[in-house]
Amino acid sequence: SLSCDKDKIEINGSILSTSCTKSNGDSQQTSIDLDKYIGNLDGKLSWSDKNFSKTCKNIAPAQLLSTRQLVLVAECKTAAGDTYYPSEIELDSHIVNIDGTLSYE
Repeated sequence: SLSCDKDKIEINGSILSTSCTKSNGDSQQTSIDLDKYIGNLDGKLSWSDKNFSKTCKNIAPAQLLSTRQLVLVAECKTAAGDTYYPSEIELDSHIVNIDGTLSYE
C-alpha cells in the first residue's frame, strides 16, 4: 500500500511488519501474518493456498524499481520434495492499509 513505509518493511518468518499512515495522518507500526493468505503451490507462491513459510526459504520483501510495487520473494520447494525454485508474488494486489493496519482484501 502506498500509505505505508516501504523502506522500513521487515519480514520475520511469515510476519510482514512496517509503519502505515492512519486516516488522521498519524503513523503506527502494524504487521500481518502472510501464512494465512499465501501458500506454496509446487514451488510457486500463490494466493490460493496457505502456510508458504513451511516449505519456502530465503523469504524477503522486495520492490520493483519500475513501479515501486511491493513483492514477496522466496525459494519454494516443489511438491516432489527437494528442489527449491525462486518465486515472487505481488503483495500490493491483496495487502492494503486500512486506517493504519495492514489487511488482506
